[in-house]
Amino acid sequence: MGEAELRLGDKYLGLLRDANDLLHDPDAMRARMGEDGYLLIRGLQDTTNVKEARRVVLEELDRNDQIDRTRPLDDGVVAEGKRGRFLGGSKQVTHTKEFLNVVDSPEIMNFFELFLKGPVLTFDYKWLRAVGTGDSTSAHYDVVYMGRGTRNLYTVWTPLGDVPFEMGPLP
Repeated sequence: MGEAELRLGDKYLGLLRDANDLLHDPDAMRARMGEDGYLLIRGLQDTTNVKEARRVVLEELDRNDQIDRTRPLDDGVVAEGKRGRFLGGSKQVTHTKEFLNVVDSPEIMNFFELFLKGPVLTFDYKWLRAVGTGDSTSAHYDVVYMGRGTRNLYTVWTPLGDVPFEMGPLP
């Protein structure tokens, strides 16, 4: 977003507010969504499933020489001179059992059925981004890709592994 310098805790940059305490109160979750425009929920997904999905993504990146092979694959270190990769539409990754066990998991679907008070659907197309150190997804709007039909549309950002504070906004 340009060259502006922001300080954590200032008016425009702060920590995300945790919503785990609201998980069993859909009215409170909807109110918080109205206030903040997001819900930060930690630990909703089964960690074994997340690790398996991470392995599938890292193996795909490794097949394309994007992973530093001097390090363990699970470290997910980007190879010298390489960047992250957009894997949206790469069904050989996004439609594996391991990946779908995360993005279309019962935990996600049940959460949204509670939040939206009824049956929910997910897109067949999955927007998967592998983002390396110093890289970003850049500012963008999802609505131009997903905004046809209902206004009850939400996206889920799930890191496929632990993200230390220095590495991103979902610590």
